[in-house]
Amino acid sequence: MNRRDFLHATSAALAAPALAFAQRKTSWSAGVATVDITPQQSLWMAGFSRRTEPSQGVALPLHAKALALQASSGRPAVLVTVDLLGVTARSASHVVARLQRRHRIARSNVLFNASHTHCGPVVDEQLSVAYHLSPEQWGAIRNYTAWLDEKLVAVIGDALSQLRPANVAYGRGSAGFAANRRVSFTPNGPVDHAVPVLRVDKPDGSPLAIVFGYACHNTTLGNAFVQYHGDYAGVAQAVLEQRHPGTTALFVTGCGADANPAPRGTLELVQAHGTALADAVDRALPGAAAISPELQTAYGVVDLPFVDAAARERWHSKLTIEPIYLKRHAALMEQAIARDGRLPKAQPDPIQIWVLGPDLTLVALGGEVVVDYSLRLARDYPGRRMWVAGYSNDVFGYVPSRRVLREGGYEGADAMIYYGRPGPFTDDVEELIVNKVKRLMPG
Repeated sequence: MNRRDFLHATSAALAAPALAFAQRKTSWSAGVATVDITPQQSLWMAGFSRRTEPSQGVALPLHAKALALQASSGRPAVLVTVDLLGVTARSASHVVARLQRRHRIARSNVLFNASHTHCGPVVDEQLSVAYHLSPEQWGAIRNYTAWLDEKLVAVIGDALSQLRPANVAYGRGSAGFAANRRVSFTPNGPVDHAVPVLRVDKPDGSPLAIVFGYACHNTTLGNAFVQYHGDYAGVAQAVLEQRHPGTTALFVTGCGADANPAPRGTLELVQAHGTALADAVDRALPGAAAISPELQTAYGVVDLPFVDAAARERWHSKLTIEPIYLKRHAALMEQAIARDGRLPKAQPDPIQIWVLGPDLTLVALGGEVVVDYSLRLARDYPGRRMWVAGYSNDVFGYVPSRRVLREGGYEGADAMIYYGRPGPFTDDVEELIVNKVKRLMPG
């Protein structure tokens, strides 16, 4: 189903009156742009190791979107969202380097977030252990990744060129379809049902952009589905843009590494979850409170150490992963030793903070981040309105909390095989991240 057919099929059920906005004086400027990043050819799709064939067409187009925000006379910052499994550090650095040459934009002022759909193409060499691909297939992925980088540079430039006076407001809703998936460890594990919402309006009150988030794996569709699709996050964006003509909807993935949509498995459920999320956004929009035109940004990297050789060997001996993945992982480790003389000792983890107005704080963490981080940071900063995102700037693997790390399992350690990392993180991973957030926090 293409985008036009999808919107036509759902328009009757999704119709809603246009938002009514009060005119008010503003010192914000905003610009938004969208680009289609759906591959023009069949590529291997990212996320599921058990897929047996490359993509077979397009069910819902994939997009990259950029929202540029500028407070008063400050420098602009740009949020970039993509309907992909994840952005890699290599791609992010390529894009930022070009932006710095063209627009003199600081690294802290460019934030990448991926929806984590498992129905988009493989990019770069992300999760390479999970796929059995020919050199020609990897070559096609490299070509797509280079093309994607150019598209990201262009869409960011377009958003910056569109900067115009705007109003910005924040609201918060709730959606209930996320369920903790680590039931073998914690039957009633924690979830975060919050739906943070940022609304950006033109001075006359007409809508310009809606940014919204949710902490749940974007995996309603399973490995047997082989068409490009943005999953529930793609549906929610399309629904909101249908309901509010003239607006661009951008989805920011939260700390949902240990949550799945429930139930899941069909296109009908994708539509149901996406519509439920759009409903939550619409319920939050009328009560959104204006944000004063202040913007502070910070960016840093914290090294997350891997366990030592002895602990790595104990972990490896207990794995029940199919031998083909262990063999591919071993080959990658041999390549690393041949190249660098040793295995990497730590994983660089990007951490970014944006503070809008006096207290709305967006913390963007790299990797597939479990829900404990958003819940903890909300507790640690009770005087701030906290919005914590995962899947930002580099999706290099899972980022467990201390609890999840000690429990083990897929999110705690075993997924490191598929991501081509040498082993689990050490027990201090949570404190290292939280302390880095504390050091970066403006004010």
